[in-house]
Amino acid sequence: MFGVKMAKILYVEDNFDNYKLVEFILTKSGFSVMNAIDGLDAIEKAEMYNPDLILMDINLPNLKGFEAATLLKSKAKTKDIPIVVLTAAYSNEYKVMAEKLGCAGYFTKPIDPLSFSEDIKKILSKQHESNFDDTLTLELSRSLEEKARKMVHIGKELSKVERKFNSIVEAILDPIILIDLNNIVTFVNSAANNYEFIRRYYKKEFDLRSMINDDSLLEKFNKIGYIKNYIIRIEDFIFIGNFVKLENEVLITLKDITELQKIADKQKEIDKMATIGRIASGVIHEINNPLSALKTYIDILPSRVSRSVEKQAVVDDFTDKMKRSLDKIFDLVTNLTFFARKSSEPEININLNTLIKEVLSFAGYDIRRGNVSVNLKFAEDIPLIRGYKSEIEQAILNLLTNASDAVQGRANPTINIKTYSDDGNVYVEVDDNGPGIPEEIQGSIFEPFFSTKDNEKSTGLGLAIVMNVVKKHFGEVKFFTSESGTKFVLSFPKLDKVGKDGKD
Repeated sequence: MFGVKMAKILYVEDNFDNYKLVEFILTKSGFSVMNAIDGLDAIEKAEMYNPDLILMDINLPNLKGFEAATLLKSKAKTKDIPIVVLTAAYSNEYKVMAEKLGCAGYFTKPIDPLSFSEDIKKILSKQHESNFDDTLTLELSRSLEEKARKMVHIGKELSKVERKFNSIVEAILDPIILIDLNNIVTFVNSAANNYEFIRRYYKKEFDLRSMINDDSLLEKFNKIGYIKNYIIRIEDFIFIGNFVKLENEVLITLKDITELQKIADKQKEIDKMATIGRIASGVIHEINNPLSALKTYIDILPSRVSRSVEKQAVVDDFTDKMKRSLDKIFDLVTNLTFFARKSSEPEININLNTLIKEVLSFAGYDIRRGNVSVNLKFAEDIPLIRGYKSEIEQAILNLLTNASDAVQGRANPTINIKTYSDDGNVYVEVDDNGPGIPEEIQGSIFEPFFSTKDNEKSTGLGLAIVMNVVKKHFGEVKFFTSESGTKFVLSFPKLDKVGKDGKD
């Protein structure tokens, strides 16, 4: 008979709570209890520790309990270790199978804590010899063991890959969000957890409309399965969002560009001030003409009145002329002031024909320098668009000043400005007869700070701002160029329904 205090029990159980309960009961009775978590682990530990008895659960990962028992009975080193089945899945067939395998006992959960230790002692007190010699079953079990070991190895390698992947995902500084088919947020990485508005959606329902507030874009996403580089504004943050449909999930990656946008806004203001500096001489010239006329009227008015019989008629005539000169000055100063103001105004409804005329009113002298002809071909009753007026003004002014620079020195320098619309968009074309854009730089012209001009003449932000402004207004920029000229085409979504402020 075994001395109970010396008896070692190997309990094969993958449920930790079940193991701790049995360990507690057996340890109180003087047994030494160790744990194996699956069938393969049981075989390795049985050979290593040589326990006095093995308690075997049936439903185990990798190798089932009966499979592990078969292998243990087939090995010379472990064949005489008594195996006791302990399972929650009671079945008379299982009990018969346990007897055929030569198992020394069969118990079902939950165990009786008062009698279980005594039952184990009785089993240990008997001599057990293996009479297991089913050659076919042994061979099948060995084959099964080999396959199970391969599966375990693959599982471990997959676990390594998964851990590596998770570490990479957690190291990514941009927010990552996974949404399942029920629109529940199932995963957010550490970077996403830094944003309170994302944290509050974890394990909760998430509506894509909270990020994509464009039904046509959502319809496109449902059709093609992805959206790239979508600008998202949430609370005080600005993100570039990418949305991808996976097999059973939607993956969202966000790039926080809030600080970059602040820098870009400052750069736009710098570029605007540089543009204002450039056109200042033109504005001064435009103001000088009506100022000179006004001064002349003031100088000659007294003599004209004194010599005239119809004094009131002369006063009225001169007053009307002076008023027209003052109105011209006022319009120039007002338009330039509106252009120069900080870009923090609200969105309004905009008529592009009117906006282009206003730009030409204060920048026309600079754009027409060098005898440049500016031809306008505006569509009548052009639909309105919605946007930030000063930003669109700056985008169009940048195109016009670029076109003016391009045609300097050309025969018959010409800029054509055209507006038109279709069912969904309103278009502005700026067409010049300059030398065109060299092929080797065409891919760089929208990059910030890229310029072919002298640094004193350009900030290198002109076309970058055009692209930024148009994208911000959900539009597109295209260009066509050759040796005979360049055409830029801006498109903006048409405002379908005009409210009370439609005359903005």
